[in-house]
Amino acid sequence: GGGDLLAAVAEPLPVAVIAEMLGIPEGADRDLLRPWSADICGMYELNPSEETAARAVRASLEFSAYLRELIAARRKDPTGDLISALIAARYIDEADRLSEQEMISTCVLLLNAGHEATVNTTANGWWTLFRHPGQLARLRAEPRQLLSTAVEELMRYDTPLQLFERWVLEDIELDGVRIPRGSEVALLFGSANHDPAVFDAPATLDLTRTANPHVTFGAGIHYCLGAPLARIELAASFGELLHRAPELRLVSEPEWKPGFVIRGLEELRVEV
Repeated sequence: GGGDLLAAVAEPLPVAVIAEMLGIPEGADRDLLRPWSADICGMYELNPSEETAARAVRASLEFSAYLRELIAARRKDPTGDLISALIAARYIDEADRLSEQEMISTCVLLLNAGHEATVNTTANGWWTLFRHPGQLARLRAEPRQLLSTAVEELMRYDTPLQLFERWVLEDIELDGVRIPRGSEVALLFGSANHDPAVFDAPATLDLTRTANPHVTFGAGIHYCLGAPLARIELAASFGELLHRAPELRLVSEPEWKPGFVIRGLEELRVEV
């Protein structure tokens, strides 16, 4: 009959997929992944508090300890999961094998990159659709034809990761402003995704938009590791909800989480 779409669908689905990939057993172990990821990602925010930093450190230590035990178990008894594959991977040079810490870091990155944006794009995307009933009606009428471009447009229109910081490796000049090596810069992905020099009518939600070079997943060597997986999951979840809940509607206007970097809702109450 309805409920909180964020808690019922947006959060558990990508966590379950990542857990399945990593080989984390079903049950209580998987329930720890979302809180761990949320606490670690708290450090993405600008000027995080000491309490936020402490939670992030605690989550990192707990998740690392859990993965260390899981890696040891997979060394003894490999299965078909990603951790087993990383352990068994063939390398040209033995020295190129991933160390235990590198494997742990890779798994933590997969958890964060593979689900954080997916969670918020799902909830933010449905909130956007509810506010554009004409576009939602068109998507419901032609889900197969529009689903792919709709997912890309929803990620562009309401970017889940609004800002990210990078360090300048070489002196550069941008629009007459010199930025020296070693500077820290803030990249406003949300602003770039509404650049009128790049997008036609950027303030308009257009689920048929095909020329859509959004930077929601970043670019270059920092391009999001979880982007292909996120696209698959978003298409699957939006597609299933359109099919199974064609009358899905909003119950109440949601409130936003207080973060400045990660843009997400506290909850999204819906009914069928």
